[in-house]
Amino acid sequence: MLGSATPSLESVALARQGRMTTLRLLDRAKKQPLPSVRIVDLRHVGAGPSGHPKLSLPLHRALEHVLAQKEQAILFLNRRGFAPTLICEACGEIVRCPRCDVSLTLHNRRGTRARRDGTLEEVPPGLRCHYCDHLEATPRACKKCKAEKLSLEGTGTEKLEEVLAAAFPAARVARLDRDVGGGKQVEQILRRVRAREVDILVGTQMVTKGHDLPFVTLVGVIDADGALSLPDFRAAERTFQLLVQVAGRAGRADLEGTVIVQTRSPDHPAIACAARHDVLGFLAHELKDREELGYPPFSRLVLVRLEGPDEPRTAALAAKLAEAARATPEVSEGHVEVAGPMPAPMPRVRERYRYRVLLRGQRPLVRNVAMAVRAALAAEGKGAVRVILDVDPLSMM
Repeated sequence: MLGSATPSLESVALARQGRMTTLRLLDRAKKQPLPSVRIVDLRHVGAGPSGHPKLSLPLHRALEHVLAQKEQAILFLNRRGFAPTLICEACGEIVRCPRCDVSLTLHNRRGTRARRDGTLEEVPPGLRCHYCDHLEATPRACKKCKAEKLSLEGTGTEKLEEVLAAAFPAARVARLDRDVGGGKQVEQILRRVRAREVDILVGTQMVTKGHDLPFVTLVGVIDADGALSLPDFRAAERTFQLLVQVAGRAGRADLEGTVIVQTRSPDHPAIACAARHDVLGFLAHELKDREELGYPPFSRLVLVRLEGPDEPRTAALAAKLAEAARATPEVSEGHVEVAGPMPAPMPRVRERYRYRVLLRGQRPLVRNVAMAVRAALAAEGKGAVRVILDVDPLSMM
């Protein structure tokens, strides 16, 4: 049995085909009304008294009201750290991870990270890579031009926590993200929220699901557009699911709930439908788009992922795999199309270069794709390039 307020499009398609049965719960558990949702268009609405652009005037006033009523609020921002980018104002150079093609995130507070044995270790303030856990001290000058003109761009949960503490000095603010620690620390924070020792809880996806906090009457979505631009055909679906899930944290008891969604794309179906609590409307729109573009659930995908320490060799093997796949009968008969080879959206992680080949079609693709991969690997010989067949991938990243 699968249960969700936001079922996947694949599950919806299976139900429409009669391969699954749909059972609908039309009311919340305690018959509470769904929270009212207000969209704040950041293109036209400026910052509140704090002066920070991520804390708009309507959200600031809503927080003032919640605090005056002795109620609680949750603010959702799906970005950890203090600032996601450190950039040189003189030459434009971004401080990047030496092992990955990503910018380093500034953390001003101590955090935790997982060791290989699964235990947690404390890490000091500084710059961190969220992909390989690389750590380094925050530089005073640009490594490229030596200018001491480094500035911070963007806002993470750590920065938002600081802004809220300054804007509402009497409020008790807590943060819930991966940097606060493991299960015990997370549960300790949630116990404080349940005991009403926290007025405003700031966090990443960890605050969006499963929490039943009766005195939370306000949910603020700081940046609803963050995931919409990701190079993944499921970006809109995931955004919609997150918005519906985090909105469900408000008004779960006798007190009415309010949700404020800050966005620059108020007309996007994922945001507009979430504001109306219109799950069926979003599913209908997204299913139509997926069918027109030939993406799941109207096709099958196999994503061949390659990664290796030598970029030319990895790229060459990806080209051989794509060539071998195009030689299969399904491709020549028009049942399957091949895209690539191409670099992955994140081209280098942990000093390994990443390429991919995407196959899309109406029929199960695994057997012949696996045969093509084996043929290409046999021609290449044993090496350091790793090949992964991701059948019906959940993430395109």
